[in-house]
Amino acid sequence: MTTQMYICLGLFVFLIGGYVFARKLHTTNGVVALCAIMLTTFSGLVPAKTVLANFANQNVLLITGMFIVAAGFNRTQAVNKLSGMVYKIAGGNFTVIMAGYLLVTFLLSNLIPSPVAVFTIMSPLLSASCETAGVSPSKAIFSLGLVAVGTCGVLPLGNGATTFATQNGYLESYGYTDFQMQLLDPFKGRIVSAVVVLLYAIFVAPKFAPAQPTVPITATSSHAKGAKQQEPLDPTREFLGYFLFAMTTLGLVFSSKLGLANWQVAMTGATLEVVTGVLKPKEATNAVPFMIVLMLIAALSVGGAMVECGLGDLIGEKLAAALGGTHNSYVIGGAFFIIPFLLTQVMQNQSVSNIFIPIVILTCKALGANPVGPLVLLSAASLTAFLTPSATATVPLMMGAGGYDQNDLLKMGWLPSLIICIVSVFFTMTFIPAF
Repeated sequence: MTTQMYICLGLFVFLIGGYVFARKLHTTNGVVALCAIMLTTFSGLVPAKTVLANFANQNVLLITGMFIVAAGFNRTQAVNKLSGMVYKIAGGNFTVIMAGYLLVTFLLSNLIPSPVAVFTIMSPLLSASCETAGVSPSKAIFSLGLVAVGTCGVLPLGNGATTFATQNGYLESYGYTDFQMQLLDPFKGRIVSAVVVLLYAIFVAPKFAPAQPTVPITATSSHAKGAKQQEPLDPTREFLGYFLFAMTTLGLVFSSKLGLANWQVAMTGATLEVVTGVLKPKEATNAVPFMIVLMLIAALSVGGAMVECGLGDLIGEKLAAALGGTHNSYVIGGAFFIIPFLLTQVMQNQSVSNIFIPIVILTCKALGANPVGPLVLLSAASLTAFLTPSATATVPLMMGAGGYDQNDLLKMGWLPSLIICIVSVFFTMTFIPAF
């Protein structure tokens, strides 16, 4: 290894270690990412102008725009209207209530780019409906969290419409452009497991849930009593919230036929959300997850450094050798599901995903394999996160709203986790084989 490789390896280890221990160091992943970005420039591994260009990367702009557009949709009364319709149709039947709310949750998890936001919106509504039907919320809340997290980003809508662009940005960053993820690839790889999760959550999960709270239920939602509520939009802006979200999503689907780049579509939609008054400027700014944006820019910068010095190819070759040079898609897919799945139970799932993206890409590059399927599985594994409160920020909310303790999570979560693993690996690597 060369001196540059050692420097780059140290930078990569710093980035991973920072994500893992950020909370213990009383900092955030965003701060760690920003430090890595600056260290990349000062190390001389990548020219400063190249790092600067990563801030205006087309995928960064695309993601930023879509978060703002999704916030505009979330500002409307769509959720309240859908939930009211569900209860009316259900007529008090618990299973029908569950089916209705979980279908709405599935839809929202594919429109709003945050399982936490979706859970926060839906949990007080489902809890209220359960109490009206004479059923403890403990029987239903785990199912809600299961769907909010486990089916996030499956459909090519909202955040799911940006997944392919984000992953292509990583592929470009790590110098492996022989393959490109298409808009519908995440859908093809995950739709079967998403349907299984939805059916499991409706018909099976309540049987494993406690009949009454194990620990006292706490208010965890912005809809809780005493929480500040936003004033509804006027009818014109309410319509514009729906219209702009729908048109932006359709624009992403048909962008190539329109002769537009995806970032142009997303940023146009974001701009119109503010210009039309659906969102106030401050609301639009607050909708942008700057920590996630910085983590993407850090990955682009450090990834570029790994490619430039040759470290990326070396890592990929070593991991490919560890897999024995196998051409079995299911072995490759299984490896890149099981390891991240286990880690995501003790680490925030976004951190696990960011750590493994370069490992997946560089290993597949060394094998000459198509990395699209393993990348889809990495996303699925990172979202199979219900066994501990460390897995994702949604789980602590779920524990509070359902009155669960750690034993409850293990009892309710082991079976869906196993099912998701088997179904995801089989169908993803069948539809998107590595070779």
